[in-house]
Formats: sequence, structure tokens, C-alpha cells
Amino acid sequence: MATAIAINAADFAQNVRVVWSQKPQTEAMVVWDGDEILDGSVLLYDTVPRVSGHRDYAFRASVTGMGLYQEGPAKKPKDAEDDWAPPAPSTGFFYHHAPIKNLTPDTVYYLAVQTADGIGREYHFKSAPKDGQTFKLIYGGDSRTHVDVARQINEQISQMVESDPSIAGLLHGGDYAVTTRRDLWKQWLEAYNLTTTEDGKLLPIIPVIGNHDVPGNSPIFRQAYGYPGGLKDYYSCRLTPSIAIICLNTEISAEGDQRIFLQKALTQLKTDQVKWQIAAFHKPVYPGVKKPSAGRVSWVPLFEEYNIDLVLESDGHCIKRTVPIRGDIEADDGIVYLGEGGYGAPQRNPKLDRWYLQGDNAFAGKGDHVMILEFAPDIIHYSAMLNTGEIIDSASFKARR
Repeated sequence: MATAIAINAADFAQNVRVVWSQKPQTEAMVVWDGDEILDGSVLLYDTVPRVSGHRDYAFRASVTGMGLYQEGPAKKPKDAEDDWAPPAPSTGFFYHHAPIKNLTPDTVYYLAVQTADGIGREYHFKSAPKDGQTFKLIYGGDSRTHVDVARQINEQISQMVESDPSIAGLLHGGDYAVTTRRDLWKQWLEAYNLTTTEDGKLLPIIPVIGNHDVPGNSPIFRQAYGYPGGLKDYYSCRLTPSIAIICLNTEISAEGDQRIFLQKALTQLKTDQVKWQIAAFHKPVYPGVKKPSAGRVSWVPLFEEYNIDLVLESDGHCIKRTVPIRGDIEADDGIVYLGEGGYGAPQRNPKLDRWYLQGDNAFAGKGDHVMILEFAPDIIHYSAMLNTGEIIDSASFKARR
């Protein structure tokens, strides 16, 4: 593949990223940042590189939203003095959204941001895989607090993406920054930018909202990722016709509209005979450290009724693989819950006395990590990888359908 970087191209568009939500095979949201609104912004893209000559891209996408990231209040540190005062508002930091549609699955697209100042660096990404292809998805959560760890892991991911073309994207389980401050989110988005390879390959992200992403009712999560779940921050991602990830929101009621949405989504997956059905959300229902979230009562019965395959969780800051669970006991046909966030957040010791973390069919530990899910036609291979590269846990899950 030719190096996809325009010579002398200005990097006025910062942290260019691709966001996947409902239909990653045919649609994507491209988002970029700036220290100011980039006047005349438009996204140029094509199925062939345009790094030389007049850079005549075949397609262009309009910017549908732009503005200043709206931050929430500063969080008082636990060890702060009595006279602590919140810092002044952080510096200007602006977002730009450009949705693209009618993509072809498993196709490389080359893109560049054009503004009044010219055309910037060329990047590229691949749309979601064709049905039946074997590919890998990275899962990680809780990238807050230790941004240096998040940077190191992202550099590690970039090397993996460069050497392993089967890595399709990254699912993030929430808590991107400590709080909804522009300066802290800027640190995270700059850290995630390190997943981009030297030749400009972007790693698409599927975002889930976490509890640190909502203080002060700040919309910064939505602005950073182009409103993947609208105003309620939950959605069903049909990664391929055979693989669906239902991304839920543990920061609002697990009942009401969200439970209705979940049941409708699961019913549709059953009707469509979708082979792999996965749920992803922030606060765990079978936690390794904390108390169960409300989804334990509201969602688990639906997971079991519709026989989903896996659940991905975050928030606990540990490494967890539960035994297969059904009816609140270990069962051969039960659901495994994986988690719980090690993408930069300080790690905790899991509570090993919990029954679902015991025995040969479970694992619990801690360490800075991400998880890798390899989707093959009839099996998912899972592994938990420390930031040292060591695989600390692994398992395989056979298809139910």
C-alpha cells in the first residue's frame, strides 16, 4: 500500500478519527478537532489514494455539526484543601462532524480534511468486514486518570494494527477522561490519536458512555463521537449481518425506554437470526469489585431469555472473566461476563470470594490491559493482554446459533 500522507500537508485538523455506530459496513462518522472552528471544512474521500497532483477525491461529505466542546464542572480532588476552588474554564477546543454513507464493506477509504487553508494530511480506514470474514476487535475501557498508560497502550495498539490487518476496530467501554473538562478530553483524544499508524491508518472506535462522561450533563461524549446513540446514548451496532453489539447506557434508568429498546433490539436480532449477539455497557452486573448495577435486575433476564453470547463491562478497574451464568448460578449454557477496564485507570484487586470468579471456568486479576476478540465463523477467541504484551487470560466461546 502506498504511503498515505500528502507531502507538506498541514495538520490543522487534529485527532482525525472514525466512529462506528449503527451500520459500520456502510456508514461512518468522521470527527476531527481544532483549536478554533476550521472555516470551510469539508471531508474529501475516495477508494484510491490522492496524495499527489491535484488531489481530486471522488466524494465529499459536508460538515453537519461543529462547535466548542461544552465541558462540565471541575471535580474536586479527594485530597483537596478546604479552600480549593475550581480552575478557570479550559482553553478553546472545537469539534467537527462529517458523516459518510453508502460505503462498501471491507473496503479501504482514503480521506482528507479540506478547509479554507487547503487540504490536509491523507488518512485511510477500512469499512467493517464482510459477513463471514475472520477479524479481531479490541475491547478496552476506563482510559482515565493515567493518561501516560493510555498513550503507551495506544502506541502498542498502533503497532498491532500495523502488523495485523485483521484488527478491524476498537470498542471502548466508557470513562475516557476523569471528568468532562475540555483539557482532559483533549488529552484522551490526543492519546487515542496514537493508534493511527505512521502511514495514516485510522482505527475506528465504537464508543460506550461511562459514569465519568456525564458530570454536569455535559454533552462532550456526544460531541467527541458524533452522537452515536442520539440523546440517550444507547444503540445497536450491527457490525456485520452476523454480529451485533448492543451498546447500553448505565448512567440512566435501566428500565423504561431503555429496557423497551433492549427487548426490541434482541427481538430483531432473533428475527434476523444474527449469529453473534453481544451486550456492552459500563457498570457491570456481575462485578469484580463494586456492587451490581441496575442492569442485574432489568437486563440480565432478557440476556438469558434471548440467549446472547457475551457481555462486555468496565468500571471496576480489574480483569474479569466470570463463569458461564444462567439463573444466577454457574451453568454450562450460561453467559460469560468480561471486563472491567484497564485502559489507564488505576487498577483494583478483584474480590475473589465472589462465586462467579472462582474455579477453572473463571479468571480474576488486575493490570493495565485491553482485551482482544477474534471473530471466526463459529467461535470467538478471547484474550486479555497486558500493556507488556503478555497474554494473562484466554478462552474460546462456541456459537449458540
